[in-house]
Amino acid sequence: MSQWFQHGKDEAERARTGRPLEQAALFQEGAVSEAPLTIDEHNEQPITAEQLSLGKRLLNWRTIVPLVVVLLALLIFLKQEKINLQQTWLAIEAANPLFFALAFVIYYLSFPLRAWRWRILLRNAGQGQGAKNEMRLPPFWKLVEIVYISWFANALVPAKLGDLYRAYLLRQESGCSATRTFGTVLAERLLDLMVLLCLCIPALMISLHERMPWQVRFGLIVTLVAVLVGMAALGLLRWLHEPIGKRIPARLRGYYEHLQGGILGSFRHLPTLGLLTLVIWSCEALRFFFVVLALQLLQGPLLHLLAVAILIALVEALLTVIPFTGGGVGLVEGGMIAMIALFRPHATSLALAAIVLDRTISLLSILVIGFIVFFIAFGRQTAKQSLDA
Repeated sequence: MSQWFQHGKDEAERARTGRPLEQAALFQEGAVSEAPLTIDEHNEQPITAEQLSLGKRLLNWRTIVPLVVVLLALLIFLKQEKINLQQTWLAIEAANPLFFALAFVIYYLSFPLRAWRWRILLRNAGQGQGAKNEMRLPPFWKLVEIVYISWFANALVPAKLGDLYRAYLLRQESGCSATRTFGTVLAERLLDLMVLLCLCIPALMISLHERMPWQVRFGLIVTLVAVLVGMAALGLLRWLHEPIGKRIPARLRGYYEHLQGGILGSFRHLPTLGLLTLVIWSCEALRFFFVVLALQLLQGPLLHLLAVAILIALVEALLTVIPFTGGGVGLVEGGMIAMIALFRPHATSLALAAIVLDRTISLLSILVIGFIVFFIAFGRQTAKQSLDA
């Protein structure tokens, strides 16, 4: 690995003479901080190798201190709960391997689906094969690789560094504008939020129906209706943009066209995007559902188990969005223990076993496999640039 770091130094020196940086240098702290990687020719803000440095971000106090604080708080809680680690280990050993394997496979099916959705969004934003004066998108499996590397970066360090990697890697492959790439990521976030609410609210109402006051139930129904109305409004704005534009004063029409094209333009093929997003989050929910079945964590009718699994898995996903620790470490585990306790009280040891199995899939496997994919991808690009040099 030391060859990677030394090679990055050599390329940083070459960059001062106008030659491009090697991607291998991205993992080193400070070696290439003086040489920005320009993403667009039209005065777009550059993404620098220093910004992309995983090593620098990982060793930064903003990464280390929150992680230590959260882990200490979690350890204190587990000590007070008097967790029986032997019982937790026995539960893991007794877990059904078939259900655990299904959880693993279903979770990893979400990455090709995410890449498919992203490709549609990129084409909608004018980055696709039919756009004039635009480079072609990379092959589908290359998009899957880019999405996976972004997940690896987000799991390793906080602040959603993976979004920067997406923009940088896509630029390296096809010359796509970083600004438009970030726009597609924003469109993804909006789609995810709408579908998460549409799944989470019914799951909450089904799983807690006996203990939920009618005022809370009414509020959730109103929220769900508001989300559905918002989705319908997006569709109407997309399909009726010309009639609406004609009614807007001329002095404001330019702003409207930019808004419509920049935000709503990504939502062409909205039914397909919505269906893909629904399937993606179903994969996330089914991952935890099969972990529950593997451990026999919960009892009850199948609909109740499915609703509880959806609720816990989606709350877990929301906690990972908080840019406090990489992959939501500590926050996710604490939230999952609290959620499981609502449906299986006084079973903290078994709940911990479920969390270990679930996070083995959604975090540990991303770190291990993502590390390999990261170095293979950047090593391949480095070899290609060496041959071209």
